[in-house]
Amino acid sequence: MKADTVGTITPAVLVQLRPGEKILAAHEIMLHMDGAVKIARRTMKQLGVSRAHLMAIEGHGGSEEEYFFAEFEGPGNVTFSRDKAGEVRVVDLAANQVVRLRSGHLICFDETVRYFPMILARWVEQRGNERENRYLFVDELTGPGTIVFQSHGNILSFTLGPQEAIRTSVDGLLASAPTNAVQVNWLANPGATGSYQLPVLDVRGPGAVMVHSGV
Repeated sequence: MKADTVGTITPAVLVQLRPGEKILAAHEIMLHMDGAVKIARRTMKQLGVSRAHLMAIEGHGGSEEEYFFAEFEGPGNVTFSRDKAGEVRVVDLAANQVVRLRSGHLICFDETVRYFPMILARWVEQRGNERENRYLFVDELTGPGTIVFQSHGNILSFTLGPQEAIRTSVDGLLASAPTNAVQVNWLANPGATGSYQLPVLDVRGPGAVMVHSGV
Protein backbone atom coordinates (compact mmCIF):
# COMPACT_ATOMS: atom_id res chain seq x y z
CA MET A 1 0.00 0.00 0.00
CA LYS A 2 0.94 3.63 -0.39
CA ALA A 3 -0.06 5.72 2.64
CA ASP A 4 0.05 9.51 2.98
CA THR A 5 -0.92 11.84 5.82
CA VAL A 6 -3.60 14.44 5.08
CA GLY A 7 -4.00 17.45 7.40
CA THR A 8 -2.04 18.55 10.45
CA ILE A 9 -4.06 19.12 13.64
CA THR A 10 -6.24 15.99 13.41
CA PRO A 11 -4.60 14.18 10.50
CA ALA A 12 -6.20 11.53 8.33
CA VAL A 13 -4.42 8.79 6.38
CA LEU A 14 -5.06 8.29 2.65
CA VAL A 15 -4.20 4.76 1.50
CA GLN A 16 -3.92 3.84 -2.18
CA LEU A 17 -4.46 0.15 -2.96
CA ARG A 18 -3.46 -1.69 -6.10
CA PRO A 19 -5.80 -4.32 -7.63
CA GLY A 20 -6.02 -7.30 -5.27
CA GLU A 21 -3.94 -5.60 -2.57
CA LYS A 22 -5.39 -5.98 0.94
CA ILE A 23 -4.93 -4.10 4.19
CA LEU A 24 -6.42 -4.52 7.64
CA ALA A 25 -7.57 -1.60 9.74
CA ALA A 26 -9.01 -0.89 13.16
CA HIS A 27 -12.78 -0.96 12.82
CA GLU A 28 -14.90 2.20 12.90
CA ILE A 29 -12.11 4.58 11.78
CA MET A 30 -12.75 4.50 8.01
CA LEU A 31 -13.90 7.91 6.70
CA HIS A 32 -14.26 7.19 2.97
CA MET A 33 -13.51 4.54 0.39
CA ASP A 34 -13.82 4.37 -3.38
CA GLY A 35 -16.67 2.34 -4.79
CA ALA A 36 -14.34 -0.26 -6.29
CA VAL A 37 -12.80 -1.12 -2.91
CA LYS A 38 -14.14 -4.30 -1.33
CA ILE A 39 -14.67 -4.47 2.42
CA ALA A 40 -14.83 -7.57 4.64
CA ARG A 41 -13.98 -8.74 8.14
CA ARG A 42 -10.84 -10.55 9.29
CA THR A 43 -11.34 -12.27 12.63
CA MET A 44 -8.69 -12.73 15.29
CA LYS A 45 -8.95 -16.50 14.74
CA GLN A 46 -8.12 -15.99 11.05
CA LEU A 47 -5.06 -13.99 12.17
CA GLY A 48 -3.86 -16.87 14.33
CA VAL A 49 -4.94 -15.41 17.69
CA SER A 50 -6.58 -18.15 19.72
CA ARG A 51 -9.85 -17.57 21.50
CA ALA A 52 -8.25 -18.53 24.82
CA HIS A 53 -5.51 -15.91 24.37
CA LEU A 54 -8.00 -13.24 23.31
CA MET A 55 -10.27 -13.97 26.26
CA ALA A 56 -7.29 -13.76 28.63
CA ILE A 57 -6.37 -10.34 27.23
CA GLU A 58 -9.97 -9.15 27.43
CA GLY A 59 -10.23 -10.48 30.98
CA HIS A 60 -7.63 -7.90 31.97
CA GLY A 61 -9.50 -5.13 30.15
CA GLY A 62 -7.37 -4.99 26.99
CA SER A 63 -7.44 -5.53 23.21
CA GLU A 64 -9.20 -2.55 21.70
CA GLU A 65 -9.82 -4.45 18.48
CA GLU A 66 -11.71 -7.24 20.28
CA TYR A 67 -12.83 -9.77 17.66
CA PHE A 68 -11.94 -8.54 14.18
CA PHE A 69 -10.31 -6.02 11.86
CA ALA A 70 -11.89 -4.44 8.81
CA GLU A 71 -10.31 -5.76 5.58
CA PHE A 72 -10.07 -3.54 2.49
CA GLU A 73 -9.15 -4.86 -0.97
CA GLY A 74 -8.13 -2.66 -3.90
CA PRO A 75 -8.12 -1.15 -6.37
CA GLY A 76 -8.94 2.26 -4.98
CA ASN A 77 -8.40 4.72 -2.15
CA VAL A 78 -9.42 4.48 1.51
CA THR A 79 -9.19 7.23 4.11
CA PHE A 80 -8.85 6.60 7.86
CA SER A 81 -8.84 8.84 10.92
CA ARG A 82 -8.71 8.29 14.67
CA ASP A 83 -10.17 11.80 15.04
CA LYS A 84 -7.46 13.04 17.38
CA ALA A 85 -4.33 15.16 17.33
CA GLY A 86 -0.99 13.42 17.05
CA GLU A 87 1.80 12.51 14.67
CA VAL A 88 1.16 9.77 12.10
CA ARG A 89 3.96 7.41 11.14
CA VAL A 90 4.18 5.05 8.16
CA VAL A 91 6.75 2.33 8.84
CA ASP A 92 7.98 -0.40 6.47
CA LEU A 93 8.89 -3.56 8.37
CA ALA A 94 11.47 -5.94 6.94
CA ALA A 95 10.87 -9.70 7.04
CA ASN A 96 10.76 -10.87 10.69
CA GLN A 97 11.22 -7.31 12.00
CA VAL A 98 9.03 -6.87 15.08
CA VAL A 99 7.47 -3.76 16.63
CA ARG A 100 5.43 -3.77 19.82
CA LEU A 101 2.99 -0.87 19.50
CA ARG A 102 0.86 0.45 22.33
CA SER A 103 -2.74 -0.71 21.93
CA GLY A 104 -5.17 1.89 20.58
CA HIS A 105 -2.69 3.59 18.21
CA LEU A 106 -2.70 1.25 15.21
CA ILE A 107 -4.48 2.57 12.09
CA CYS A 108 -3.84 -0.03 9.38
CA PHE A 109 -1.33 -2.59 8.14
CA ASP A 110 -0.58 -4.81 5.15
CA GLU A 111 -2.14 -8.27 5.28
CA THR A 112 1.41 -9.69 5.13
CA VAL A 113 2.09 -8.31 8.62
CA ARG A 114 1.47 -10.75 11.49
CA TYR A 115 -0.66 -9.32 14.32
CA PHE A 116 -0.62 -10.55 17.91
CA PRO A 117 -2.01 -8.72 20.99
CA MET A 118 -0.12 -9.12 24.25
CA ILE A 119 0.63 -7.67 27.69
CA LEU A 120 4.02 -5.95 27.78
CA ALA A 121 4.04 -4.92 31.45
CA ARG A 122 1.86 -5.20 34.55
CA TRP A 123 1.88 -3.54 37.95
CA VAL A 124 -0.31 -2.89 40.99
CA GLU A 125 -1.35 0.60 42.06
CA GLN A 126 -2.62 1.48 45.52
CA ARG A 127 -5.72 3.70 45.42
CA GLY A 128 -6.78 4.46 48.96
CA ASN A 129 -7.50 1.10 50.54
CA GLU A 130 -7.83 -0.61 47.15
CA ARG A 131 -5.11 -2.32 45.12
CA GLU A 132 -5.70 -2.07 41.37
CA ASN A 133 -4.03 -4.22 38.71
CA ARG A 134 -2.76 -2.21 35.74
CA TYR A 135 -1.56 -3.48 32.38
CA LEU A 136 0.30 -2.13 29.35
CA PHE A 137 -1.30 -3.74 26.29
CA VAL A 138 0.54 -3.78 22.97
CA ASP A 139 0.01 -5.00 19.43
CA GLU A 140 2.98 -7.09 18.31
CA LEU A 141 3.47 -6.56 14.56
CA THR A 142 5.89 -8.72 12.56
CA GLY A 143 7.00 -7.92 9.01
CA PRO A 144 7.26 -7.94 6.13
CA GLY A 145 4.86 -5.14 5.29
CA THR A 146 3.81 -1.59 6.04
CA ILE A 147 2.15 -0.41 9.25
CA VAL A 148 0.53 2.97 9.99
CA PHE A 149 -0.04 4.32 13.49
CA GLN A 150 -0.69 7.56 15.36
CA SER A 151 0.71 8.94 18.59
CA HIS A 152 -0.55 11.41 21.16
CA GLY A 153 1.45 14.53 20.30
CA ASN A 154 4.91 14.24 18.78
CA ILE A 155 7.02 11.08 18.52
CA LEU A 156 10.54 10.91 19.93
CA SER A 157 12.63 8.00 18.61
CA PHE A 158 15.71 6.45 20.23
CA THR A 159 18.02 3.57 19.45
CA LEU A 160 19.35 2.11 22.68
CA GLY A 161 22.66 0.31 22.92
CA PRO A 162 23.22 -2.76 25.13
CA GLN A 163 22.27 -1.90 28.74
CA GLU A 164 21.50 1.70 27.72
CA ALA A 165 18.18 2.80 29.24
CA ILE A 166 15.60 5.56 29.21
CA ARG A 167 12.83 6.30 31.71
CA THR A 168 9.35 7.50 30.77
CA SER A 169 5.88 7.60 32.29
CA VAL A 170 3.72 4.49 32.03
CA ASP A 171 1.63 6.35 29.43
CA GLY A 172 4.64 7.71 27.55
CA LEU A 173 5.80 4.52 25.83
CA LEU A 174 4.46 4.25 22.27
CA ALA A 175 6.52 1.45 20.69
CA SER A 176 9.45 -0.79 21.45
CA ALA A 177 11.56 -3.47 19.82
CA PRO A 178 11.20 -6.94 21.39
CA THR A 179 14.89 -6.91 22.28
CA ASN A 180 14.29 -4.16 24.85
CA ALA A 181 13.54 -5.02 28.47
CA VAL A 182 10.55 -3.03 29.78
CA GLN A 183 10.14 -2.82 33.54
CA VAL A 184 7.84 -0.87 35.87
CA ASN A 185 9.62 0.89 38.75
CA TRP A 186 8.43 3.31 41.40
CA LEU A 187 9.41 6.84 42.37
CA ALA A 188 8.56 8.60 45.61
CA ASN A 189 6.45 11.60 44.67
CA PRO A 190 5.78 14.11 47.48
CA GLY A 191 2.26 15.54 47.39
CA ALA A 192 0.11 17.93 49.38
CA THR A 193 -1.26 15.10 51.54
CA GLY A 194 1.99 13.16 51.84
CA SER A 195 4.28 11.25 49.50
CA TYR A 196 3.07 8.46 47.26
CA GLN A 197 4.66 6.06 44.80
CA LEU A 198 4.58 7.02 41.12
CA PRO A 199 4.96 4.22 38.54
CA VAL A 200 7.45 4.79 35.71
CA LEU A 201 8.70 2.65 32.84
CA ASP A 202 12.38 1.84 32.40
CA VAL A 203 13.25 0.64 28.90
CA ARG A 204 16.67 -0.99 28.57
CA GLY A 205 18.32 -1.81 25.23
CA PRO A 206 19.48 -2.92 22.86
CA GLY A 207 16.73 -1.83 20.47
CA ALA A 208 14.61 0.95 19.06
CA VAL A 209 12.02 2.71 21.21
CA MET A 210 9.46 5.47 20.62
CA VAL A 211 7.81 7.71 23.19
CA HIS A 212 5.12 10.31 22.59
CA SER A 213 4.84 13.78 24.07
CA GLY A 214 1.09 14.30 24.34
CA VAL A 215 0.38 12.22 27.46
